[in-house]
Amino acid sequence: MEQEEQANFGERLKETTRRPQVLGAVIAVLLVAVVVMGAFMLQQGPQDDQVAAVVNGDPIMKDEVFEMMYAQGGREILDQLITRQLIIQEGARLGITVSEEDVDAEIDKVIEEGFMGSEEDFLMILEQYGMNIEVFREDARLNMLAREIAMEQADLTEEDGRAFFEEQRHLYEQQLEVEARHILVETEEEAQEVAALLDEGEDFAELAAEYSTDQSNKDQGGYLGFFGPGAMVGPFDEAAFALEIGELSDPVETEFGYHIIEVLDRVEHEEVAYEDVSEQVMETLANEQVSIVLNELIPQLYEEADIEYLL
Repeated sequence: MEQEEQANFGERLKETTRRPQVLGAVIAVLLVAVVVMGAFMLQQGPQDDQVAAVVNGDPIMKDEVFEMMYAQGGREILDQLITRQLIIQEGARLGITVSEEDVDAEIDKVIEEGFMGSEEDFLMILEQYGMNIEVFREDARLNMLAREIAMEQADLTEEDGRAFFEEQRHLYEQQLEVEARHILVETEEEAQEVAALLDEGEDFAELAAEYSTDQSNKDQGGYLGFFGPGAMVGPFDEAAFALEIGELSDPVETEFGYHIIEVLDRVEHEEVAYEDVSEQVMETLANEQVSIVLNELIPQLYEEADIEYLL
């Protein structure tokens, strides 16, 4: 078990330092859209004269596929479609529309923030989830419509924004971080040996590949990336943040073994004023309100609607 913990030191660090990323939100949208894809397929209805596959000369008809889909989760998919229709109807009642230009801008934002501007990567992810851009567009349109409906009912003020900013200031400020790499060995004698080789001018990455027991990053030169205070176990954390850029530590003992640490870069903490990030704050707060409002609105729409299940 101890060796396993040593081997996974870098992976455990990643778990403790993971921050919410735009990509995570994008993947969440994609997962929702997968459900919508199933609903879209169900909406096409049984087509008795179309063959889905042929097995040794025997056909499997499309209506068989759709019947099995419905049997295995059709009610949930049907409810997805009903929810979509209720949102569309509520938008029409309120006179809210989402233009093609709005959808284009939303997709461009997803590509820019989630895929670093790479449309190719975006389309590749869609393909991996068995989707196409048309289905994604409709899902984006529905999400935007739902957001606009919710914002009609939300009553956000600047005071709300400032209060949220004070509570979540760390989300908007640059936090103190260091970029580091390490070589992890089992004994102090091995650590002293590695330290001596580094003093003689040996290459850090090559020594990491040869000596380090941290399997998660030894082949990347022991690279740990950027991390903030408290992300590491105590002695490692204390040593790393005490080092200057380019400085090597003495052997540092932790529960994982003995580390030789090198700090590659350092980013200091930077405070920001509310006025500098007010738009981002209000957008985040609005998104939270959307979720709250929709959780109340959807059941209300269901209760007021005349819904007849025929399947």
